[in-house]
Amino acid sequence: MGFNTRMNYLSRSKHDGTIIARTFVCSKEGYRKPDRRDKKTVNPRAPTRVGCMAMLSIKKLNIGKWVVTKFIKEHNHALIASKRPKGLIEDQIPDDKTKIEELTQELFLERERSASLRKVIDLLFEHIEEHTQDLSKKVQYVVDKVKEIESEGTDRHKLR
Repeated sequence: MGFNTRMNYLSRSKHDGTIIARTFVCSKEGYRKPDRRDKKTVNPRAPTRVGCMAMLSIKKLNIGKWVVTKFIKEHNHALIASKRPKGLIEDQIPDDKTKIEELTQELFLERERSASLRKVIDLLFEHIEEHTQDLSKKVQYVVDKVKEIESEGTDRHKLR
């Protein structure tokens, strides 16, 4: 009929917790709670609920079949002028073109992230190379000093 619904009531079995009754109502059922914001609000939100009584109640029988226990067809507001109802599950599932666009955007972001990580890694390796060269120079200096001290020690030993 061209209107959105919402689940209003749910009853579960005390025995095993399975759903045994449910009530679906028009999305405009009931009334919104009063706005808690300042009453001087320049642009208050438009009313979204208008007290619509349209609803469908179903109940599960002991034999496992579901039956309609209450149905009110009449609405107190205009229905959506559309060829098909809005808010269906298929409206929430993206089509192939949307999926491709989303994946392309995701791939682009990942490439940018990879490039920036690559820069960081290159800088890190550069730093490691500089540090390694500095350590090599220090180790070589220590080796040269040890050899120098050893040669001075053997020269003194020969003099005795």
